[in-house]
Amino acid sequence: MIFNWNCCAAFYGMILMVQAFPHTNIKISQALPESILSYSCPLFWTEYEGHCYRYFPINKTWAEADLYCAEFSIGLKSAKLVSIHSWEENVFVYDLVNSRVPGIPTDIWMGLNDLRQESNYEWTDGSLYDYNYWDGNQPDDGIHSKPEDEDCVQIWYRYSSGSFTVLE
Repeated sequence: MIFNWNCCAAFYGMILMVQAFPHTNIKISQALPESILSYSCPLFWTEYEGHCYRYFPINKTWAEADLYCAEFSIGLKSAKLVSIHSWEENVFVYDLVNSRVPGIPTDIWMGLNDLRQESNYEWTDGSLYDYNYWDGNQPDDGIHSKPEDEDCVQIWYRYSSGSFTVLE
């Protein structure tokens, strides 16, 4: 089978993120501390800093994964491929994936891309591009003669690095 090695040709797992639902005035139990009641994530999702995360170890292209996220949107809460804004969040995402799939067998799609303008990276959720952890010489547009052939970013797990790389 011949592949066109752009963001629509290779398959990776994905991790989604959605804003957590703020706590309402209804108390579940007086015995639970307020920190536990502050945010509520759907079943099988994990809360971190007011957002809910979930890893899906399924094969999808970046474009398919991006569309798949929309299926998990609830009301005004929109699920997107993960955006990472700090070292701590990067470690959290790494740990979340590793807790579900020890050894992290694959690379993970994230919402960072330069689809609209080459070398102008942006998150699919529209948040500020204020953090990166590029691996080695990344972003490098790989082996392609046309830089526009590499647009989608993945978390590249190599020797527990958890760094970013542009898809080859």
